[in-house]
Amino acid sequence: MGNLSQIVNRVLHAAIAICLSCMAVFVFSNVVLRYFFNEGLTWADEASRYLFIWLIFLGAIVASRENAHLGVDTLVSRLSLANKRRVFILTNTLLAITMGLCAHGTWQLTLLTTDQVSASMRLPLAFVYVSGFVCSVGMVAIALFNLYRLLTNKASGKELSMTVDTEDQKFIDEASAEAGEGGQK
Repeated sequence: MGNLSQIVNRVLHAAIAICLSCMAVFVFSNVVLRYFFNEGLTWADEASRYLFIWLIFLGAIVASRENAHLGVDTLVSRLSLANKRRVFILTNTLLAITMGLCAHGTWQLTLLTTDQVSASMRLPLAFVYVSGFVCSVGMVAIALFNLYRLLTNKASGKELSMTVDTEDQKFIDEASAEAGEGGQK
């Protein structure tokens, strides 16, 4: 299962890089064409907008997998291991339910927009709305996988806080250590 997760993660990173690269090329080309030739690519703005939407939703999946979404673990970090497990189960269950509802709603919206096309590219609008469905399904899968890892005792205690330490945490720890040493002298 870990191998599949790594493959999916690489594919998501590659798709994000492709979206970002294409957006940069489209926007830069359009700026150059408008500045020097008073002409622009009519579809470039729309394509960039849709790629940006996909980039955001794919990035949300990656951030969810890497626990990089904004989170406050002040309470969870002070709980016992048993209570951390309970909060982890509650959080992932609520996340799976919420994203399941989002998946249902975005799928309905995708079906409603299959016959509608965008203004300049004539692309079915369902292409845009299905990105929310992909994101929702991906996040449901991650939440269920997190629960599976916890229930099979494969999740470490550090994973239960669902946040990742940042550089700021290093500075806080260093300052606390220095303050403790200063008080002991």
